[in-house]
Amino acid sequence: MPRVADAILSNTTAFAIGHNNPMLDLQNGGQMGFTPNYVQWVSNQQYVRRNLICLLIEAPLGFNYLPNPSTWVGTLRALVELHALRITGLNAHLTVEVAETPVGGGGNMQQDVTDVKRERSVPAFSWNEKYGMPVTMFHQGWITNLLMDPDTKFANVATLTPITGLAAPTDMLADMYTATMIFIEPDPTHTRVVKSWLVTNMFPLSTGDIVGSRDLASANEPLTVDITYAGIAQYGLGVDQFAQQLLTSISIAGANPYTESAFISAINADVAATTTGYQAEINQISAAQAGTTAALATGESATSSDVATATTSTTAVPTSSVSA
Repeated sequence: MPRVADAILSNTTAFAIGHNNPMLDLQNGGQMGFTPNYVQWVSNQQYVRRNLICLLIEAPLGFNYLPNPSTWVGTLRALVELHALRITGLNAHLTVEVAETPVGGGGNMQQDVTDVKRERSVPAFSWNEKYGMPVTMFHQGWITNLLMDPDTKFANVATLTPITGLAAPTDMLADMYTATMIFIEPDPTHTRVVKSWLVTNMFPLSTGDIVGSRDLASANEPLTVDITYAGIAQYGLGVDQFAQQLLTSISIAGANPYTESAFISAINADVAATTTGYQAEINQISAAQAGTTAALATGESATSSDVATATTSTTAVPTSSVSA
């Protein structure tokens, strides 16, 4: 059955103008009227929110004044793009504030608009801490080197000049210690942007938990690192256009995990050198096979000489040697 001809609202029409992702035309597909409209059932499909894609746009300039700057930048990119268990705190809903005036004495109120606010975005990341606590140590280094040391109240980047061989930064404006990231929600085809946030002035507001304890009666504990970031978020069609350019450049054509080559292509040499495995057992059985020449020709009967030969070739226990 064909779908409704105008199921998708054109992105040159009304509130769909400028949007990249297809959206249903609400003038079709209503199913809560007098009776369901089965002809237009496709137009009743729900929106299902997809996981965000986070892309690092700018790393802190101060990383260039630290030892091994490419490691600092590469680690931040990997953390936010590949390692995060959860990313929360991105928001864009609008709230309307009103003033109220009584209408008569029956309790009715007239409400008039006094303000509109967009909810503030406060990005927060959760990571599984890895062996050696690199997630925590990275954020500790970011804070103490570029924001402030807890003891001196100065950023430690100026103390590292003997190690880096570089001059200390001439200033510590916010771009020295903050990053810029974009958060993109793709559509189900991973080709269109549904919504996006461009967030700058991002820096960690903590390292996450750094604690110790002892309880021999309990199991050892893994660590989840939860860190909230500062940030100034831009939200709108202009951000969506930039996000669409980025998403279009990240084509998933040909990136089918099901047809990906096996991550190992050979048996390790130390394993192959042993003789105790499945293949070795088959080789042993194959080497111990009986001859392929038949003892008797097809249809031939055993003669008395054959029986005598078989009898004399068998060593029997003498009767006298068998005890009761």
